[in-house]
Amino acid sequence: MMYYFLCYIMANKIDNWTIIELGGKQHLVRPGSRVSVNRLDRAEGDLFELPNMLDGSPVAVKVLSHEKGEKIRGLKFKNKVHYLRHYGHRQQLSIVEVLPTAPKSEKAATVAKATKPKVTPVKNITTKKVSVKKK
Repeated sequence: MMYYFLCYIMANKIDNWTIIELGGKQHLVRPGSRVSVNRLDRAEGDLFELPNMLDGSPVAVKVLSHEKGEKIRGLKFKNKVHYLRHYGHRQQLSIVEVLPTAPKSEKAATVAKATKPKVTPVKNITTKKVSVKKK
């Protein structure tokens, strides 16, 4: 489903959607949206930047709070041996908010492209095979 949504974004040129990666998962967000992710090692109120997965531009993110997720109840049961165990789990979560960024002017974008250094690809280097003679 994510693929179709990305195709829709690209086809309609919707610029305010971004993809960020937090905790090994990718999230499709827009400025002002709040996302619950696995617990981050940051304090509440911290600001940090993440790269946009679409074009690499920085996305500002703020940690709003740390919470616990919903209770998950589990059960282990073995028939005929009187074995019954209940267990529960609550995932530690962080609520983050994607902050709006200032729109770049076209002039600033062209200057950034002009000052960006060009990287030349490295050619594949082949090595000679050396045969070893056994005595």
